[in-house]
Amino acid sequence: MELRQLKYFVRIVELGSLSRAAKDLFIAQPALSAQIMNLEKELDVRLLARSVRGVAPTEAGQALYLHAQAVLRQIERLRHDVQGPTPSGPVSIGMPTSAANVLAGPLIAAVGERFPDVRLKIVESLSGHLYELAANGRLELSLLFEAHPESAPGEPVDDALHHGGAHLPLVDEDLCLIHAPQDGGTPQRADISVADAAAFRLALPAHANITRRLIDRAFDKAGVKMDLLAELDSLSTIQSIVTKGQAATILTPAAFIGPGALSGLSVRRIVDPPLVRRLSLYSSEVVGLGAAADQVALLIPELAHALVNSGTWEGASCARAQAGQS
Repeated sequence: MELRQLKYFVRIVELGSLSRAAKDLFIAQPALSAQIMNLEKELDVRLLARSVRGVAPTEAGQALYLHAQAVLRQIERLRHDVQGPTPSGPVSIGMPTSAANVLAGPLIAAVGERFPDVRLKIVESLSGHLYELAANGRLELSLLFEAHPESAPGEPVDDALHHGGAHLPLVDEDLCLIHAPQDGGTPQRADISVADAAAFRLALPAHANITRRLIDRAFDKAGVKMDLLAELDSLSTIQSIVTKGQAATILTPAAFIGPGALSGLSVRRIVDPPLVRRLSLYSSEVVGLGAAADQVALLIPELAHALVNSGTWEGASCARAQAGQS
């Protein structure tokens, strides 16, 4: 088995096509097919299933894909780690959108200042998707949301973080009812119960979002029905709807982006029961971190806590690790 065969196989899976992979790799398609056939012969297993839509990995192929990614990433890290004492090379990190609103800019600036030879690749997506990418070794680090252990004791909404890998609690965020003042009145800041929040028509993230699952659970526990106008995966669209007074939402203040994004809006912390989500830094056991990723992993908590302590990260507090967490 050769490294180039693993590289070829990974690219085929990523593109879902032998012809597209051949063009991308600058290799003739018959030669590429021969390399994959040799790999299948050596492993004595079928790796790719072919159809009119292209190719997809078999169960064995998916296992090879994950291991091949890990091997290739380790080779790349080895190259950078042995070239000198200064961290260098690419570091991939996933961020949910609301966390990226606050943290991405300061992280890029700090990495550029302290580690100029490190190249950040930031992938912005939903927490669940980012977990899959990190768990499979396609991201070295990821920020992921989970239920705060005290707001949902013994009832984890999403326990993916506890299925292997290392995670470090960073920030706890209060979920707030955010809405335009009624009848053009003064924006409110008083806390509100879930039962009273049920009187508002809401625009919320879709069910795949962990924040939405926290909200649904709170409404169920309070025994109240939700007046739902729309389900949206776009935070910017939710922000636009709320700003125009078409609906309220339940999110963190950090989800609203732009200068003065919350000015003129009521931002009311939800209590009874409290709605709190936790942001943690996760790394998979699939691939160990290289020197560059290690430095970025140390930098993220420093920046997150500084943003909280300065008041820049509104509605957030520094998280405290629970017993038994890594």
